[in-house]
Amino acid sequence: MVAITFIATVANILLWFTTRATLKVLVEQVRHQFATSYSVAQGDVISAHRELFFGILNNPPLLESFTKANGLDTKAWEIEKISEFLINQVLIGYVNFKNAIISEIYFEGFKQDARSLFRYRTVCQHWARVSNVHSDDFRQFVENELLLHESVAKEKVAPPSTEEPLSSNQELLIVSHG
Repeated sequence: MVAITFIATVANILLWFTTRATLKVLVEQVRHQFATSYSVAQGDVISAHRELFFGILNNPPLLESFTKANGLDTKAWEIEKISEFLINQVLIGYVNFKNAIISEIYFEGFKQDARSLFRYRTVCQHWARVSNVHSDDFRQFVENELLLHESVAKEKVAPPSTEEPLSSNQELLIVSHG
């Protein structure tokens, strides 16, 4: 009788450990699913925003009407929207990394691509205007890891591009939120 009680007790303890391990796995799966859903939702919002503005940008009569009605310079507004799209694309990558959708290995390559985007004067100027509307963690990521400050610019060189990158003699105000 003691042997049966002992075996039943050990079996219950083992069952408790396996149930606990299973619950931990399920909790992690739910967390990952929630993070994935958040990343997808964020991407959907940005994609809808991009599609809306591409609809305007790709329709010359509508673009002219929209910019005139709002007192905007058409070319400047087009460049502003493109800069906005590029920053939002970086945001999607960052959110996906934070939510463990992108692994660290792939994120390092993504950061190099993102750094090259932030070498464009128009992107940096747009970032200076809109950085305060982004979350603190994304703002810190951009300012600490993507914007090439003088001391780091010599160490991290982005690949050549067709647009003129920032050079040390070009004036650009970068607002620091530190």
